[in-house]
Amino acid sequence: MNEPRSKTGRLTVVKVGGSLLQSAAGLRRVATALAQKQREGGALLVVASALKGVTDLLDLAASQARDRRQSNGHLGETLGALSERHLEITRDLSADGSVLDRVRGALAEMEELVGSIGATGELSDPIYARLLSYGERLSVLLLAAALREAGPEARPIAAEEAGLKAEGSPRAGSCDIPASAPGLRKMRGELRSRVLVLTGFYGIGGDGGIVLFGRGGSDDTACAVAAGLDADRLELWKDVPGFMSADPREVRGARVIREVSFDEVAQLGAYGSRIVHHGCLAPLRGRSIKVFISTVTESGATTGTRLVERLQRGATRVVALASRRRLPALVGVVGEGVASDAGIRSRMLSCLSAAGVRGDLVAHPSGRSGLSCTMHPDDLAPALGGLHESFFTSSEEIQ
Repeated sequence: MNEPRSKTGRLTVVKVGGSLLQSAAGLRRVATALAQKQREGGALLVVASALKGVTDLLDLAASQARDRRQSNGHLGETLGALSERHLEITRDLSADGSVLDRVRGALAEMEELVGSIGATGELSDPIYARLLSYGERLSVLLLAAALREAGPEARPIAAEEAGLKAEGSPRAGSCDIPASAPGLRKMRGELRSRVLVLTGFYGIGGDGGIVLFGRGGSDDTACAVAAGLDADRLELWKDVPGFMSADPREVRGARVIREVSFDEVAQLGAYGSRIVHHGCLAPLRGRSIKVFISTVTESGATTGTRLVERLQRGATRVVALASRRRLPALVGVVGEGVASDAGIRSRMLSCLSAAGVRGDLVAHPSGRSGLSCTMHPDDLAPALGGLHESFFTSSEEIQ
């Protein structure tokens, strides 16, 4: 068993989602929370996503550059929106002219890459991957600047400099943790003296090209780096306060779950939950890293759900509901052991029948942790409401 580390020897990895990085105000709020965490002691590594919506704009720019004749001149508008948004936030955040110069330099590289696509009319996977990586390249410059304004010494670092290696195709790869070990060791040394803000979403392939980890792939970066660095704590900061007992947009009274297992997270993802990127927790299995999903409030405080590899509960119970509106629409109940629990299956089907769900009701098991029923999309709201009322009758049941 590992000996407990001293407060100064601890390492925390925090991944900041793009939904929290929409504006200069959002960046400042995140920076304030990170500065507070850094003051609590230990080393701090931050993994940043692109600003909200930027990856979509880069994807659009790639398509418009490739099919310039069909874009009706909108490519210039897309590039203008990307540039103006980053430059405006930079000017608002920092009076340091070097930050503005670096942002302008990254934007110029991005526009040159788009220009090369337009010149050839071809969009290869390596060029596409490189273009999409500019969302994170730009965001780390901004978040590091906001952090310095909040107090801590902070430096942006790209995956190339960090030696973050990847395997797989340019559009859909994964982090190669063993190959990244030399870079991670070097980064760990620098973390003793400053906060590092690392690009999420991509790594470097064996040929030196960019390998993307898929949409939501900054979660993969954070989990892989936390595992590779043997971090003590990993926090994934999102725009939701944690895992909820149900989608709060669908169910009034949905509440934060205090703890959820890795398998339950995977099952929620299979049923349509997008809170964490599918499969990102795999590198954390078998490790003693404390993992949390949380958000940053207006006051800068964080709240959230703890994720653990295995949970020991006194009895089998439903911990969350999940739903999917695209056909075939689906509602699922999730909890360790529910797939084989006859009582929960019967209770689920009775609730759905009482809610007026149409058709033949059949509960389909999934792994150990899931039971689901397909239904007409119009029946989802009453189905979720009835199930939540039945399975979550008191705050004590939100475990």
